[in-house]
Amino acid sequence: MKFLVIHGKGSSPEKIGWLIDPLKEFGEVYAPEFDLEVKEGVEKALKINFDCIAGHSRGGIIALITAALKGTCVISISAPSDRIRQLKYSSTFPKDTIQYRNYLDLLKIPEEELKKYSAINYANKIKKALLIHGERDEIVEKEQSKLMCEEIGRNGGECELHIINMRHSPGKSNEKEIKEIIQRWINTKIFSK
Repeated sequence: MKFLVIHGKGSSPEKIGWLIDPLKEFGEVYAPEFDLEVKEGVEKALKINFDCIAGHSRGGIIALITAALKGTCVISISAPSDRIRQLKYSSTFPKDTIQYRNYLDLLKIPEEELKKYSAINYANKIKKALLIHGERDEIVEKEQSKLMCEEIGRNGGECELHIINMRHSPGKSNEKEIKEIIQRWINTKIFSK
């Protein structure tokens, strides 16, 4: 099995070993440098051959949309699946915060593009998804993953959601739990069929 793994904004493949490592026992893992805006990220990911895609944060949105368009399984962690909602949420933070800087970045993107490249609009095409989100996520509301999973299920897809005790990015203490969730999901939902 081939996996494509995409890191978040300002991150790198080296910083998401916690997402790459659990997949290695199931096949080949390709985790390229991927610091692209969502539109460009989806365009690039669609040209890559894989069986399942995974991503964290912005990489998670790219993964969700690409999986919908390619018909593959997807693992998404801490993704802001509705970018208009994310824009509004980020705007509520003080000016000197990372959330407000994210808001300013989102403001540079035309609203139509934010809507078009919101994963929630592709939920009806996603067949198998694993979503993980932090209970204490300070960047993206956990409700984003709840709504995404509900929408996938409402449209006949299979979605499994885990809200765990972590912030936006997992700490060392979360790695074992994430690995177990991912490996159990692949064993029961992907290889059992």
